[in-house]
Amino acid sequence: MKHLTSIVFVFSLLTTLYSEKIDYYWRDYEGEIPDDALPAGSDRNHKATYVGQVYIPEHGLLPTRIYEGKQSVTASKNGIHTSDVFVKILCSNQSGKLSWIPTTAAKLHNDTAGKHVVIGGTEDEKVLNIGRVSFQGEVIVGKVCSYNTGSANLYFPYDGQEIGVASYEILIYEKTY
Repeated sequence: MKHLTSIVFVFSLLTTLYSEKIDYYWRDYEGEIPDDALPAGSDRNHKATYVGQVYIPEHGLLPTRIYEGKQSVTASKNGIHTSDVFVKILCSNQSGKLSWIPTTAAKLHNDTAGKHVVIGGTEDEKVLNIGRVSFQGEVIVGKVCSYNTGSANLYFPYDGQEIGVASYEILIYEKTY
């Protein structure tokens, strides 16, 4: 029942996004980077990485990063989870409307007031946003636990463990009417 509730919640969020004429969308990812995929970071070799999302049973729909040429992705929630099924990639035909703004765990809600923060998934039926941080020579995408007002950290898997940071960038979308 909990999974059904999460799926219904995500579906309602996506329905709301599409009804607002949002110019970004999630595509099934099967190992090939689409031309309209949103680059979001870089690996140690300065190759582009992309915003991904993966459904991990018992944990939720989690933001992650996608490496070009790799089928599987890794996400974190109560440990590290790797999957090559139920993976999506963030795309847009107007990527100029998507941007990253600097923030901190303590100031996230003030820094994003009045802005459209991109939803990256859910865990425990709570909304997650998409963030990124420069770490160990890489720019890494992860989940922002924005439901924790005043302590909305960014978490990402790295070298077999979940890393949390309080200073990062968050993905926003500039709506135009």
